[in-house]
Amino acid sequence: MSLALNFPLLDVRPFWLATLLVVANNAGLVGLLRRADAGHEFAPTRAGRAAIAAAGIALLLIAAHAWLAQILTVPLDAQRADMLIVIQLGIRRLLQGHTPYAMYQVPWPATLPYGPVMWAPMIAPHLLHADIRFVTVLAALFVTALCALAAPRRPEWLVVAAAIAFATDVRTFMAIGHTPTYWPLLPIFAWCLRRRRWVAAAVVCGLLIVGRTTMVAVAPALLIAVWQRARPDFGRAVAALGASIALPLLPFAIASPSSLAYAFYGSYQSVIKGFVWTSTDWAQHTIGITGLLLAQGWSRAVEPVQIAAMAVVIALTWARLRRGDDPAVWAACGLLVFSMTTLWPVVYVYFDVFLLFASAALVRTERIPWAASAAAAVVAFALTLLVVVAPRASIDVGGANARPLLYAGFSGDERAVDRDFSWIDGTRATVLVPSLRRRDAAIRITCQPYIASRGGRQQLTAALNGVVLGAVDIGEGWQDVSFRAPARAWQIGVNELELFLGSAMSPRDAGEGDDRRRLSLAIDRLSVADD
Repeated sequence: MSLALNFPLLDVRPFWLATLLVVANNAGLVGLLRRADAGHEFAPTRAGRAAIAAAGIALLLIAAHAWLAQILTVPLDAQRADMLIVIQLGIRRLLQGHTPYAMYQVPWPATLPYGPVMWAPMIAPHLLHADIRFVTVLAALFVTALCALAAPRRPEWLVVAAAIAFATDVRTFMAIGHTPTYWPLLPIFAWCLRRRRWVAAAVVCGLLIVGRTTMVAVAPALLIAVWQRARPDFGRAVAALGASIALPLLPFAIASPSSLAYAFYGSYQSVIKGFVWTSTDWAQHTIGITGLLLAQGWSRAVEPVQIAAMAVVIALTWARLRRGDDPAVWAACGLLVFSMTTLWPVVYVYFDVFLLFASAALVRTERIPWAASAAAAVVAFALTLLVVVAPRASIDVGGANARPLLYAGFSGDERAVDRDFSWIDGTRATVLVPSLRRRDAAIRITCQPYIASRGGRQQLTAALNGVVLGAVDIGEGWQDVSFRAPARAWQIGVNELELFLGSAMSPRDAGEGDDRRRLSLAIDRLSVADD
C-alpha cells in the first residue's frame, strides 16, 4: 500500500516511519521492564564506583551548562514561546489579587491553559526578578541527577542521564518550555505506585493533572491497580485524586468558573481546531496518529480514534495488571497513547512519556537518592550559573564568542587593524546582557556612527528590558557613550538591551561603494560597571 497521502505538498512518510519507531521502541521498553530483575545490582570496585560517580557528576554539569547557556542566549519572546509570556502575565495578575485565568494580548489573544502546579513554582523567581526559566532548569536537573546518582549501583543509568543531558530537543526546549516544572512529580508518582502508597500516588496523580491535563491518561492505571490490589483503599484513593485536582483550582473556579473552563478546555479546542488545523500544517509535522489523519483529511476522526485507542490501552492495562505487571509502566503506556492521539502531538509531550518510563525503571532500585539529587541539582545549577555569567558583563562585539548575544539587528562580524566590531543594519538592534545582580550600573558602549555627510550627527536611544535609559547625540569617529541603568531595570539572568538609532543609510546610497546594508552604528565593545 502506498504511503503517499493526500495533503498538498506534504510528504508524511517520514512521520509514518517515526511513529512506527516510537511505538516499537516503547513496546520494547514495556517488555524489558516487565522482565527486569529489580534485585540484581552491579557491584563494582571502589575505583569503579568513583569513576561512575565522576561520570555522573560530569553529565549533570554538562546538562546544566547546556541548558543555562540556552536560556541566556534566548530571551522570553512571544514569537518563540508565547506560553511563557502568558505565564508571566498571569503571575503578575495573580499578585495583584486577580485570577490569572484571563485573556492576554501577546500580542495575539491567549489565555493561561495550565494549572498552578505548572506555573506556581515560577512565582519565586518572578518575585526575585530572576528568569522564570531557572525553575524549569532546576527541575530538569533533578530528574537528571536521579539517574546519574543511581549509576554507581546500576551503570546503565549513565546512559539515561546522557540521553537527557545531550538531547538536542530537550536543550532547545529549555529556552521556550514550561512543562519541566512538574517533571520531579513523575518519579515520585512511579515510586508511590511501586511501594503501593495508593493514596499518595492518587495525590501526586491529581497534581500532575492540574499541571497538565494530558496527565489524565495516567489515572486509569492507578485506579485499576488500586481496585485490583487494594480494594478497601479504592474510595480513599478516588477521594484523594479528586481533592488534589479540585483544591488547587477551587479559588480560581470561585473567582470565575467560565474563564477557568475556557482556559482548560475551550481555548485549546479553539486554537488547535480553529487555527493550527486550518491555517498551518504544524499538526501534520508531528509523530503520532493525529497528523496522519489530518493529512488524509480525516479531521473528524481524530477524537473518536483517541477514545478508541484509550479504550484499548485501558483494557490491556486491566488485563496486564491482573497478571502482576507494574502499574507505572502501564500508566506510561496510557500517556504515550494519549500523546500520540491528542489534537496536536508536539514533540515535548513525549518527554513526559520518556521520563515516566524511565521513572518506572528507576524506582525498582532499593534506594532512591531523593535528597542527594535535589542537592546535586541546586549545586550544579549554582556553580554553572557562576561560571557562565560574569558579575558584570563585558561583551567584545565582533568576536565569535559575542555572536550569540547579538540577538537582532546586527550584520556580520568585521575586522579592522585595531578592533573587531559589528554594524547595526537598520535603526534597531538588541543585545543580550547576562547579569547576576540587580544594582545601579553604567552601560558603556564603544561605538562609531555611520555618518555620510561631514558634520552629521546620529541619535542613539537605549532601553533595558523595556525601561528607557536615555538618549545621546553622537558625532563621527570611535567613542564611548554611557547610559545609567537603574537596579529596577535589571533581571537576574538574561537582559534585553534595545538600541534605537535616528537614521540609517547604505554606503551605496551615500556614494561610498556597493554595500547595500543600511548602516547606523558600529559597536566594538559593550561593558557594564557599577554606577
